Order: sequence, then structure tokens, then C-alpha cells
Amino acid sequence: MGRTLGLGARAMAAVLIASGALVALPHPAHAATVTISALQGSTRISPYNGTSVTTTGIVTAIRSTGSSRGFWIQSASGDGNAATSDAVFVYRGSTTPSTTVGNSVTVTGTVAEYYPGSANGSQSLTEISGATWTTNSTGNTLPSATTISNATVPATYTRTNSGGSINSFTLAPTTYALDYYESLEGMRVAADGSPPVGTMDN
Repeated sequence: MGRTLGLGARAMAAVLIASGALVALPHPAHAATVTISALQGSTRISPYNGTSVTTTGIVTAIRSTGSSRGFWIQSASGDGNAATSDAVFVYRGSTTPSTTVGNSVTVTGTVAEYYPGSANGSQSLTEISGATWTTNSTGNTLPSATTISNATVPATYTRTNSGGSINSFTLAPTTYALDYYESLEGMRVAADGSPPVGTMDN
């Protein structure tokens, strides 16, 4: 099954010449340098969706099998805003990424929203696709894991919008459980004080 990507207007700006099936893509603009937290933004959809960006983080985990290989990077310190995730997935398709957990890397690629399974009714995962990266240093201490417990997960599951999308709402992770999990997207987590168990994919 293919991946369903929600791309911004810039990424979708292509002209198809039907007679020759030729696709003309615009020249990419200079990549904006942003923090991971700014890339993620405080809503479910990245404010940089469809845009080329450059960001820096520490490799915290690697997915080396399947058709959705890649690695997660997380900011060493974060921005202190509970509504913004400090991590993001770098998508490499069926290619195993050549990097190592603990590396500090600077990544350049296009921000996309990936919808697992059907795009209807499912939440997207913000990722960086078509990425290249350079290694700044190795053997770095991994960012601290966020502990998830009964005390940290809000009792109310999610808000409603009269049947409409809630993607534009600012995340309220202390009020809604679904917002809480979204705010931890890609970050290192641990359950009830146990050792870190991996990264959070909502």
C-alpha cells in the first residue's frame, strides 16, 4: 500500500503535460532554517507543510525495516512549549538510513503530513521527506524521555468541532488526551517511570 501524503501548495505545484506525461516541477526555494519545535508547530498540521526546511537534532531511533524506513531526531533541549513536539521523523522510503543513534545531524528536506492507512478520519504524522543530512557530532546523550502516566494523560479524550476538522485548533495537551499524544509526536517516552520504550507515533 502506498503512503498518503498531504503536501502544501508549493509541493503540489507541478504541471502535467498529458501528451508526454512530462512533469515540470518548480525550482526549490532556499530551505528555511527552523527548529524542530517550530517545524512541528502548535497544531496538528505543520506550518511548514510542503516547504523545504533545514533543522538540527539528535538521532534517537532508527526504523531499518519495511517500506517506511527512516529515523527520528529530537531537539537536545526543546522550546519549553508543551503544545509543540520537539521531535520529527525523517522518512527514507525503502532505504535504510546511514546514521547512528546519538548522532547530532542537520537535515534538509520537504515537510509533509503522512496519513497512515486512510486519510479520512486519521491523524497525520509530520515528517521530513526527500531528506539529506550531515553529521555534526557523534555519541551525544539522548534527550530525556517524557514519562506518560495516568496522572499526565487528561481524562477528556478530545474536543469536537460539530463534525468538522480539529486540525486548526491549537493543541491543549493538559485538557485533551488526543492533543497530549500529538504534542509528544516522535519524542522519546517512558511509561510510569519505566526505562524509555521508544518514540511516540500517535
